Amino acid sequence: MNIKLLPYTKIDGIRTISDSKIKNLFDRTVCDGLHEIVFYEDTIQTNDQFLSAMKNEAVLFYLMIVDGETVGYTWLNRFENHTARQHFCVFKDFWGKSVELGEWVLSDLLHMKDKAGNFIFDLLTGFVPAWNERAVKFSLKCGGKTYGKIPKAIWNDKKQISEDAFFIYYTRGES
Repeated sequence: MNIKLLPYTKIDGIRTISDSKIKNLFDRTVCDGLHEIVFYEDTIQTNDQFLSAMKNEAVLFYLMIVDGETVGYTWLNRFENHTARQHFCVFKDFWGKSVELGEWVLSDLLHMKDKAGNFIFDLLTGFVPAWNERAVKFSLKCGGKTYGKIPKAIWNDKKQISEDAFFIYYTRGES
């Protein structure tokens, strides 16, 4: 399996991926029935909102490409020191083959270095809704660790309630 992360960034003022392709990713997420899972906070409801969110300077967004095919995307936000919040979306037709992808992507993100040769991230974290057992299992199979379920850790805007979630974290393995 040939895996690649393609960053959505600006090079000399020009985006590496077209706006229409980014919007199509959201549309595919909707077609797969994943939008209410990936965006459970209900903050992103349209492809225009998705594009705007991923263009935000406080977000690092990547396409996940396997053997030349876009199979999902990942993004980092909520940066603090050498940590970031990490998010995944793997399209349904790649489910069942995605653990190797998840392990590779997480390793690649955790091994990125700055120009001085220092690791950029020491820790990636995420909250996975407790009701999303498939995502919890996937996260753990990809090398994530958890201390368990945290009561009322996330907000579900659609239901207008706080819900339990698993706090998942990833490191390079030194600790």
